[in-house]
Amino acid sequence: MNVIHVLEDFSFQSGGIRTVVLDLHTRLLNNNINSKILTTRIEDGDQAIKVEGETTPWRYSKNLKSTLKSLNSKNEISLIHIHGVWMYPQYATAKFAKQNNIPFLITCHGMYEPWLWSQGTLKKKLYFNLVVKSAFSKANYLHAITHNEANELKALFPNTPTVEIPNLIDSELAIEDSYNGEEKYVLYVGRLDSKKGIDLLIKAFSNLNPKGFKLKIAGNFSDYKLELDQLVVSLGIENKVEFLGLITGEEKIVYFKNAYVFVAPSHSEVVGMVNLEAAIYKTPVITTFQTGLKKEWSNNGGILVNPNVEEIESALKTALNWTLEQRNENGLKLHNFVLKSYSWQYRFDDWVKLYQNMLK
Repeated sequence: MNVIHVLEDFSFQSGGIRTVVLDLHTRLLNNNINSKILTTRIEDGDQAIKVEGETTPWRYSKNLKSTLKSLNSKNEISLIHIHGVWMYPQYATAKFAKQNNIPFLITCHGMYEPWLWSQGTLKKKLYFNLVVKSAFSKANYLHAITHNEANELKALFPNTPTVEIPNLIDSELAIEDSYNGEEKYVLYVGRLDSKKGIDLLIKAFSNLNPKGFKLKIAGNFSDYKLELDQLVVSLGIENKVEFLGLITGEEKIVYFKNAYVFVAPSHSEVVGMVNLEAAIYKTPVITTFQTGLKKEWSNNGGILVNPNVEEIESALKTALNWTLEQRNENGLKLHNFVLKSYSWQYRFDDWVKLYQNMLK
């Protein structure tokens, strides 16, 4: 079996999508299933096929189709797994797959969620209805990450089969090192984008103004950071908020496991990987119902809220008033919940069976 993953961006800038695709790709290789990644943007050292389009509008790539054609002529494509929905690589690959009778599925990664439709609605609706709907509807499967997303996809593509598999995390990431408590801080990790609700977290933290705690915000700097900087200054909490920039590797692990609590106040997400990462390192997590996590999250050491200042502030107040023992107990409970519900060890076979079914 030869699986080709296609997405427009495999760099760190793509956030959780890179993590999801890399994890699946690596897991397939480790189980003797051939897997390749094709994209317009990578990081140094990535084992991926890079095509043109990194700097072009719509990520248009002149050599995408020729690259796919070359791979297909050498019998290196059994099926294609498309990730994302809004750029040229996804659209062109879907058309190529259909024209060449290659089975394909699309993971939408929450990009058709209601909150996102409300941002630039007319342009997105025109693109969806006039450009991609016909091509995407011919997929063998649409992959949903949550039950809510599955229902949304069924409404958009009523005649295309939908399969639900959550984002998964590697339990081997779990470490024995415990929280050191040297510095008390609330942590956010992710893109600096209005979708992520970071402004709500800053306001909630400012209202609470917890003694001895800092708010650390990690993510590649963007134009949106200027708005967040202005917000921090207007609230007079410059000395309590720290922007870390992009953190990766061991540095990210250290920040995760030593946060008193992790907060991801997103307006829209599909099981954000950062929530699972924080939990696997035994750090309690406050996040939103809109991330698509199971409701049992709130009964297993985490807290689910709606993305508004009042509910985030209330959850923060609860978490920051935990004793150290309570904090560690909740972190361990959430860790165990994630292992059972969202780990590759329990759910990898779901992917193998889906791919095998596509090839029948």
